[in-house]
Amino acid sequence: MPVFWLGGSACAGKTSVARCLAAEHGRTLYSSDDHFEEHRRRADPVRHPGFHRLMDVPMEELWERPADVQARELLHFYEDEMEMVLEDLRELPGPVLAEGAGLLPGRIAALSPQPRQALWLIATPAFRRQAYPRRGPFVAELLRRCKDPEAAFARWMERDDLIASHLATEARRHGLSVLEVDGRQSLEEVTRRCGEVFAAEP
Repeated sequence: MPVFWLGGSACAGKTSVARCLAAEHGRTLYSSDDHFEEHRRRADPVRHPGFHRLMDVPMEELWERPADVQARELLHFYEDEMEMVLEDLRELPGPVLAEGAGLLPGRIAALSPQPRQALWLIATPAFRRQAYPRRGPFVAELLRRCKDPEAAFARWMERDDLIASHLATEARRHGLSVLEVDGRQSLEEVTRRCGEVFAAEP
């Protein structure tokens, strides 16, 4: 079954772009975030130890940890989640457009022989810090639960910097496409450029 992969960092517009492209090209859309609760029910402490370890930890507790520890734990979480994502995709009618922050370039490079079928959107650190507070009141509400909201936000953003850098480096290492998002491009422009990558000749 053909799968087009749209991964990347937080605040890069993955979900919005994926919705536009899936509708435009008649692809089944799979957003990994939409399946978190189902994955949470399926997670096995033996098969998915990294996912199981983090799935019930409150965000305010996670953000108390050093950023490098958070990033390392989150990558283990994504590794385990990828197993469940792949199980889900086997049950969907193709072609599929799969999107999510936890789509790992190394795993996908091993699955897809065509680099044009995978793309990572990476938000710049400055843009991510501007965009996160605008995502809704839930951000401020979560931070208010922290002992030191300012320090927690700083660690959260540093963690996301590390994850974004890892994804971009891994994608390029495997010859996969990376598109930087800095807020100057419109959603339409980013969507168009993503569509060009997927439509390019191998």
